Amino acid sequence: MDLNKVGLHIHEIRNQFSYIEGNVGILNQALEKNNSLGAFMALQSIFVSASFVSRMLWAPRKKGKARAEELRKFLGIPEDHPLNNKDIQTLFDFSDEKTEEWVKATKGKYILMDYIGDLAASKHKDVQIEHIYRSFDVKSKIYVYRGVGFHMENVMTAMRGISDAVNKAHYHLFPDQWKDVDQKPGEPAPASADATPAEEKPKEKPKTKKAKAKKKE
Repeated sequence: MDLNKVGLHIHEIRNQFSYIEGNVGILNQALEKNNSLGAFMALQSIFVSASFVSRMLWAPRKKGKARAEELRKFLGIPEDHPLNNKDIQTLFDFSDEKTEEWVKATKGKYILMDYIGDLAASKHKDVQIEHIYRSFDVKSKIYVYRGVGFHMENVMTAMRGISDAVNKAHYHLFPDQWKDVDQKPGEPAPASADATPAEEKPKEKPKTKKAKAKKKE
């Protein structure tokens, strides 16, 4: 891969990190306002971009292996990295089929959907993670989507290191785009720049139900 192609890939990965940063801000605002729709919208958007970055740097398919290896080498990112995560890469793959499988697997079980709050302190504390469709625990900061859980602080920490490497590479490849940027790569970030979801105490508005078997007609 020539330097021009490397630069274009790095530019797009940097865009994805910008989207992530923006959606972390939306997430924090939504939690402050007890807006569950906004919070879940932001969380989904964060993981869509995280999945994109993971696939670009650790391609799951053979045809992308060479590209991913060259980009990691250019950025100095090891193959063994927390963002090299199949759950993140495939989270939204075949969502229709996975949702149907989840519905079948949880038939007759107590399920939890679209919950935001302190799960351990709620009446839903004993629900099994595989029976949760979508939730965000404001205490543990664990995001669950269709039975798969992610610790947000760990995910954000893993992405922050890659974002720093991408910014440094982008700065050297496209210096003109950094002329009006106050903070250059490698400089200390302002205290307010920590992109980690805030811990809030939203009102508990869970949507729960017990799945019932349908009678055959």
